[in-house]
Amino acid sequence: MVTCALLLTLPVWLPRPHAALAAARLVVRTALALCIAFSAAAQLNPAEGHRQGLEAYQRGDVVAAMRALRPAAEAGHAPAQALLGFILERSGDVDEALKLYARAAVQDDVEGHVGLAQMLLVGTGVAKDEKRALQHFSKAAELGHAGSIVWLAEAYRKGRYGLATGAPEAAKWQQRAAALKGKP
Repeated sequence: MVTCALLLTLPVWLPRPHAALAAARLVVRTALALCIAFSAAAQLNPAEGHRQGLEAYQRGDVVAAMRALRPAAEAGHAPAQALLGFILERSGDVDEALKLYARAAVQDDVEGHVGLAQMLLVGTGVAKDEKRALQHFSKAAELGHAGSIVWLAEAYRKGRYGLATGAPEAAKWQQRAAALKGKP
């Protein structure tokens, strides 16, 4: 960053009349632009923002969590989108939470699928849509989300949401759910 600050001063004191100096000024301005771009990129590491946001949330500092997560979520980091969505949903901003969950789910983030599925199942901030909720829970289960596996197995067992109890898929999800019960 100090190098960037020094580059800021160079164009001011470079003399203007000579073509070589004009070219040097152009090189300096280009270097300055690159320096600023790389400095901004270094500050906007989405994975780091997510890590900091998660740590802040785990210690109970929701404000710091949101401050760290927002730039990462805006940069398209799916885990940051899902976690920020979770925080916003719990704080009552269901419209923004829904958008963040959807953006994360599009990237196949398991927590994005789960958050979106739960909102669709209940109708929180969106019209209740059990069919779409089932699709997102199914995707989360396929990605290995334990709660979704159990939910899907139970839905098959009870024949809920249009699922047939005798379907070949029913046995598959019930076996996977049973295997989870044996794990700590």
